[in-house]
Amino acid sequence: MLKTMDEVKSFMDREWLATFSTINTKNEPCVIPIFFTYYDGQVYVQTDRKSVKVRNLLKNNSVAIAVYREDEAVIIRGTARIVDNEEFIKRTQEHIDKYGLRLDEQGRDSMGIPLFDSKVRCVIEVTPKRFVFWG
Repeated sequence: MLKTMDEVKSFMDREWLATFSTINTKNEPCVIPIFFTYYDGQVYVQTDRKSVKVRNLLKNNSVAIAVYREDEAVIIRGTARIVDNEEFIKRTQEHIDKYGLRLDEQGRDSMGIPLFDSKVRCVIEVTPKRFVFWG
């Protein structure tokens, strides 16, 4: 069972898949799987700038993330924002490094997604307001 923030950090550093919840314009939850990185108490998600999660958080920045493995979970409730400039580059590189992604000469992943093109991609930063430990 996770109890300390050091244990949470260790857990979050090892895991890579989570569920990400936003609120849509009808005030309904929208839950999708995501890959994430965790750094200095923040969660980062690399995504398409036109994605539903981005559209939702621009209207309501309250989000929740659940990261789980077997009988342990960390649930985070917080607020989200889009990061820009050098922070976008830094967080994108961390995402690439964590997952061992290989990019072509144009900075595209194996699916042809241009990860460093800030007109197409963005990074969501989640600032936790509350952690819930389960397990």
